[in-house]
Amino acid sequence: MAKRDKRTVLRPDEVLSAGPFTIARFGKVTHLRADWDENSFQEFQVEQAASYPKVVEYIDSLVADIATLVSTLPPKQLLHRAWGEMAVRHMKLESESEIGDDDAIAIRMMDYVQSVIASAPPGKSRRHQVSEQDWVKLRETIATLFDVLNSRYQICRTAKGKQEDPTLSMDVEEFYFKAQLIWCNVRGKRYQVHEPQYLKQMFLPHSDVLLELFGISGETFIDELTKIWNAHSFGLENAVNSLDDFRRDVLQATQERIETGDVPPSADFGELMQQVVEEEGWTERRNDVFGRFFGTDLFDLKKTTALPEPLLAELAWSPGEDRDFFAPGKYSGWPLRVWPIFKRPFIKLEGEYYCFDHYSLFDNIYRVMRPILLRNKPTYSETWNSIQRTISETLPIEYFQCILPGANVLKGIYYPGKTEHGAKDWCEVDGLVMYSDHLFVIEARGGAFTHTPPATDFPAWVASLKNLVLKPASQGARFLEYLRSDETVTLYNKEHKKVDDIRLSDFRHATICTVTLDPFTEIAAQVQHLRKIGVDVGADPIWAISVDDLRVYADIFENPLIFLHFVEQRIKAFRSSIIQLDDEIDHFGLYIEFNHYVNHIEAAQKEAEAHIQFVGYRSDVDKFFSARMRDPDVPCGLRQDIPSRILEIIEWLSENGDSRRAKIASYLLDLEGSWRETIATKIDEELESQTTAAQVRPFSLHGQHGQTNLTLFAHRIDRAQHDRSLALDHARTVALVNNDEDRLLLCLKYNETGQLESVTWNEIHLGDIPTDKMPKLKAKAAQLRRRRVELAKAERKKIGRNEQCPCGSGKKYKKCCLGRS
Repeated sequence: MAKRDKRTVLRPDEVLSAGPFTIARFGKVTHLRADWDENSFQEFQVEQAASYPKVVEYIDSLVADIATLVSTLPPKQLLHRAWGEMAVRHMKLESESEIGDDDAIAIRMMDYVQSVIASAPPGKSRRHQVSEQDWVKLRETIATLFDVLNSRYQICRTAKGKQEDPTLSMDVEEFYFKAQLIWCNVRGKRYQVHEPQYLKQMFLPHSDVLLELFGISGETFIDELTKIWNAHSFGLENAVNSLDDFRRDVLQATQERIETGDVPPSADFGELMQQVVEEEGWTERRNDVFGRFFGTDLFDLKKTTALPEPLLAELAWSPGEDRDFFAPGKYSGWPLRVWPIFKRPFIKLEGEYYCFDHYSLFDNIYRVMRPILLRNKPTYSETWNSIQRTISETLPIEYFQCILPGANVLKGIYYPGKTEHGAKDWCEVDGLVMYSDHLFVIEARGGAFTHTPPATDFPAWVASLKNLVLKPASQGARFLEYLRSDETVTLYNKEHKKVDDIRLSDFRHATICTVTLDPFTEIAAQVQHLRKIGVDVGADPIWAISVDDLRVYADIFENPLIFLHFVEQRIKAFRSSIIQLDDEIDHFGLYIEFNHYVNHIEAAQKEAEAHIQFVGYRSDVDKFFSARMRDPDVPCGLRQDIPSRILEIIEWLSENGDSRRAKIASYLLDLEGSWRETIATKIDEELESQTTAAQVRPFSLHGQHGQTNLTLFAHRIDRAQHDRSLALDHARTVALVNNDEDRLLLCLKYNETGQLESVTWNEIHLGDIPTDKMPKLKAKAAQLRRRRVELAKAERKKIGRNEQCPCGSGKKYKKCCLGRS
């Protein structure tokens, strides 16, 4: 009788059911399943399509209720309370994955409410206070609006579309749905700690025009925006500390007055404290502390910055000033339109300028400033475009050089190729980054992703993808085609003079890397699936990322060879039809946790009886950058669990100039955790044994146990002698015994303190073994086989006929060494 497959039954952390839908969460993995027959599904679709008009009417009523309520409430108090509640909720959050529904609505109480204030006509009379009842009602209505818009409305809209057009592509519909969710809900395009660096990169080149138009240099403009960033990031905490210090000083001074007897016993303590504040000259200090902690001084731009008023006026709405958001027509006041806060991040209230939402400010400031500058100086358009093009082509190369120090970089390379129309002409590639056996073909795009909402202009979104992804991907593929056209090809500069020769065969990996200034991480992370909506990037591996993503990787990758190994896994994800992540950084998180994460996901999906989503794997990255906000010198520990003995080999290789070093590092990094530990332990044991016996004993790892075939020699130079030719013969012998087509020989040399001094290696291929060495090696192989079988018999007493032969050949015992005995 066959044995049962004993498996651990995993119980979900959370299960939600609604009708035929079941969602089960296992940690960061979510299983989605729908259990219904075809007739039930069709009936559901008909019901949802019929409900569409009522859902639209309901959303219109929610928007109208929100606008009416907001128009009667004091806007400054409303936004101040919204910021306070958001700050309290988000203060302890370290990762995006920790954000719940209530936390998300807390942000909507700022950005959506400010958009309504800027666009809905103010009421004839406003209340002086925001009552608890008003606040709860507004919050609940906004929460309902986004809940219906994100779920019920989308289901009804799709059902109605399918009913009207049976040929409607569900692939396109899925992307359309995701695009709307991103538009309405995703804020914070980059880690906050990177905002000052981003501002410098984007605005320092525009210093002259800022000085000309608004009287401030680019550096001053950046400094003032950074003050807003500081006020929102650390202002409340600093205000609490200042209030504590002020309270302590006032109490101490008051107590001293009482102890000296200068105060009548009947004196009111509060009045006495007020007197102390005035006599000590602390009135201004009190007003400052109270204004920041209890008032709106943290958001008052004239108090936190020195931005000139003409620029503030350009960046701010007055209540009801925007005419577009609530203009008659489809989606009036809906979050599916362009929010006023996307166009102007500040709000002008009672004659003063305020910034309550720093997410919208930093997400949109670069896009917002362009029309402001061009409106005030129309001739600046060409200069802006030129600067943007330079930034987009420069930053990717700079970040790659940071990640891959010492890389060979070529910029602005020309070559003879075929244009988009098939004609032969000179073609350009923005940059080439060569490190070890990896080639990155950099195609940068400085153009902005469309600012129109997907709900009102979905074709513009598709067109943006074609411009920012498809076009550069096609240009990169064209360059690879040129590389494949001959064994060696020539590269030229802009003047068509020879720069260098290059051979594709020198590279184990060639990756087309399309880099955009505009972040669209949620879409770029699944670029291989865009062919479903007509954006086919081709078969060559494409890594579509933004400059913001590269900025992250520059901070978290400390070893270039580990980065290259990640890229190898990332390209496997591109080739997978199953991998569908919503964030580029989730790829890194999965790599850290699972190494060969594509294999892990594909195996999990195959085994599951539901659609699986992997979310929240970027959480450790989020926490790291959250810590960096507090301490810029916090070391980065974001890497796989790599034993120190393995890591020191990788680090030694990264400092070595051999062009094959990345391949050797990948041999080791491809190994799963248990085999990494085994190798590290064997190295320690071997070095320890050499303290008493001056003999080097090899260790071999066989393919059936891991991802690679490895023979390793470790020796201390003060204890044992190492013969490289004998090591090579031994590795060849092992390859013959195991029938390995390929085997890596790794020789490690350690000093008297056990520190690694050098690494040498040979890649052994059976077909390359000299024929004159074969007889002697085969004799050694036979001896090695017999020795392995004898050891196995001594340990196990008996070897089953159908067991794998202990000699290492990979065959059954009965078809291998049993016949030889």
